[in-house]
Amino acid sequence: MARFIFLLLAFLILITDVTIISICNGNSVHAVCIESEKKPLLKFKQGIVDRTNRLASWVSGGDCCRWTGIVCDNMTGHVIELHLRTTPPWEVDYYVYDEEADEAYERSRLGGKISPSLLHLKHLSYLDLSNNDFGGIHMPKFFGSLESLQYLNLSGANFGGEVPHHLGNLSNMKYLNLGNNYYHTMYVENLHWLPSLSSLEYLDLSYVNLIQASNWFHALNTLPSLVELHLSDCQLPYQVNPIASVNLSSLATLSLSLNYFQNLSVINWVFGLKNLISLDLCDNDIEGSIPYGLRNLTLLKHLDLSGNYFNSSIPNWLYTFAPLESLNLRYNDLKGQISIEIDKMNFIVDLDLSYNSFEGRIPIRSIGNLCNLRSLSFSGVNLSLNISNVLEVFSVCVSNKLESLFLDDCQLYGQLTNQLGNFKILRELDLSENSISSSILESIGELSSLKILYLFQNKFKGNLPESLVNFPI
Repeated sequence: MARFIFLLLAFLILITDVTIISICNGNSVHAVCIESEKKPLLKFKQGIVDRTNRLASWVSGGDCCRWTGIVCDNMTGHVIELHLRTTPPWEVDYYVYDEEADEAYERSRLGGKISPSLLHLKHLSYLDLSNNDFGGIHMPKFFGSLESLQYLNLSGANFGGEVPHHLGNLSNMKYLNLGNNYYHTMYVENLHWLPSLSSLEYLDLSYVNLIQASNWFHALNTLPSLVELHLSDCQLPYQVNPIASVNLSSLATLSLSLNYFQNLSVINWVFGLKNLISLDLCDNDIEGSIPYGLRNLTLLKHLDLSGNYFNSSIPNWLYTFAPLESLNLRYNDLKGQISIEIDKMNFIVDLDLSYNSFEGRIPIRSIGNLCNLRSLSFSGVNLSLNISNVLEVFSVCVSNKLESLFLDDCQLYGQLTNQLGNFKILRELDLSENSISSSILESIGELSSLKILYLFQNKFKGNLPESLVNFPI
């Protein structure tokens, strides 16, 4: 047996150029870094600006498979993944602005230049440089020659210029994220290369300027495996030439926000996406009624129509649209009454009806029956209700799940009562710009999960309770 293991080790060293292979406990094999791949990584490091010394472990005498951000194949020792993402502080739940945290994040972002030495990593399948700061340099054309690449994430990394058509060579690509490079415009004049990425499942081109890419929809329509698509603020051309059929049968998540379509004719194809689960059409200046075609999307769970000019009442069919878990109608001009049928939205978790012009009495008791609610916003809507009545209604079945409650500028009045203490897991509370009176209650300070609290511009009296003196607002 020992002779067999010795011969096996010798064979593996010959065919893989692995420096050392160790066998632990007689049953696991761990390959260490290949010398011919370590040198390209050190060359790559030389071009990187690393102000916080994140790559301190990248030294010539070490095992590159144990360096920060490097993942190797356990059997062969080949470098297969490069994780150099910088995590921004606002990705933390309920982030509150912190100047020191933001400054630390900016310092930790990598910059500099991307060395073509990465081409020597023939087995590299995963490359993540997101949320770094490369100062507007063009995306390297040689990325299109990393033939094994299946995952490329350059989101928020501050690349600029034209997206190289060489990416079309990456036929194994499944995940491509070039979005959110706000400060240095990336653009595409033609998407003729996109159909070559036939295995693509995730595509994010948010904030990439596509105004010249008149073939944008036809190119996308050749990607039958696409599951998630983000095209926010792409300045999409307003004209879409007719097509025989929509081939995006696998699409489950679609974001077309901030493209200012003004009318729905550009996106009528969306209403044929039968497997769509999440749809974001916010900030598009779309006018008129909420589109009836949405009824075709029978699997839809998340719908964002905020920031448009919908000026009708909420259609009755929407109240009984059973799958919905999240509905955002914020910043429209919706009129009419909110129906008592709203209590039939049995699965709704996040509901935002803020800044609309609803008429008549708001059916607060019906809303109080939505027992799965975690987030509710009526900001800027005239409720004209007593705050104690509102809290009493919500205490029935909502209080044990509600995490966010926004009732600012709602013409609320009356006495704030200790009913607020029932909302044990509340993390965000905004009661500002109302006419609520009485003292600020000690019970607010007892809400141990509370992270964000706004009470300004009310009629509170007395001193701030001791329980709130050190409150992390």
